[in-house]
Amino acid sequence: MAKVQITKEEVQKITKLKGNVSGAIIKAYEKFILNKKGEKWIKKVEERLAELGQPLKFAKVSSFGWYPESLVCLIGIAILEVFDWDEKKEFEVGYDAPLYSVITKLLMQYFSSIEVTFKGTPIYWRKHFDFAELKCTKLDTKKKLATLRLTGFKKFHPTVYIYMQGYLTRIIEFGTRGANVKVEQTKCLYNNDPYDEFKISWD
Repeated sequence: MAKVQITKEEVQKITKLKGNVSGAIIKAYEKFILNKKGEKWIKKVEERLAELGQPLKFAKVSSFGWYPESLVCLIGIAILEVFDWDEKKEFEVGYDAPLYSVITKLLMQYFSSIEVTFKGTPIYWRKHFDFAELKCTKLDTKKKLATLRLTGFKKFHPTVYIYMQGYLTRIIEFGTRGANVKVEQTKCLYNNDPYDEFKISWD
């Protein structure tokens, strides 16, 4: 995959999109950077965000506050740029995020079984986002297949979906107690579909 580099025009489009997310997601990014690269790289990402016109100090972010999804999207892009990673690395960022999230730890009750995990998807989503809706539209525990549909989201940036695939993979692993999980995006707003959809399988 190609390396990610965003233009000022793209930043302007992204920042016009409305919707807020929990600060726990930003704090998870911060912990990911610290774990993978170290303290000095926090500053490098902050400097890149300032260049994009989105100044941020990770240390001042509250896990229980609310922040624009546009900012969170740009944090993900800034990390890829600063680390010189291609977009597929965003899967790793998303996959590790639940391990660093305070809110995820508080919601572990929703991962007691695969049925509870999928049933609790709308609640879990609402704890992190104040817009859009994520729900399970199909669950077949015998065939080990499920479908999650995301409606009301917006075209922030394609890398957001790579992050989501990584994130959902880890969450479903919690519910299946470590099964081999595969998350595939089957519908996408960028393909002019009316909503985003993810097909999930495990064994």
